[in-house]
Amino acid sequence: MMKPIEELYQKLRDENIRITQQRRAIIEALAGNHLTLQDLHLAMKLKGFRNLGTIYNNLDFLMDQKIITEVYIKGKKHYDLVMGKESHHTADQHIHLSCSVNNRIVEIDDKDLFDLIKNHEIFKGFNINKMQIVVEGECPNYDPKSCKITSACHVAHLT
Repeated sequence: MMKPIEELYQKLRDENIRITQQRRAIIEALAGNHLTLQDLHLAMKLKGFRNLGTIYNNLDFLMDQKIITEVYIKGKKHYDLVMGKESHHTADQHIHLSCSVNNRIVEIDDKDLFDLIKNHEIFKGFNINKMQIVVEGECPNYDPKSCKITSACHVAHLT
């Protein structure tokens, strides 16, 4: 059984999309992460890619191909790897939960939730092409000391 990232590379090869070293480095940096441009640039520097223009060009290409998407969380743009059409979590159908206490970002991949929104009365007669939702907040009655401990974190249990 292939790892999801290898499945993504195979899908790209099947579609005759070149997987350059820079694209591979961006994809690997974003695997499991939601990074700002600054964070991504730092990760790319560590892999030997320093040119910010090249990073921008590859980000644009990867977004055009719906391999990654932009998500605004706490007013900052983050880049997120979209692993493909096997899940309901795609570049065009995207929900995140962000904890304002410990800064965790969790992807929500729940078909019922997507269907509930799409089938809501408000959207009858409207074809939804893109749905991107960010839910920000914190647990009620959270304890700032224990909140950052994975076993006590509600958001961590959603992954």
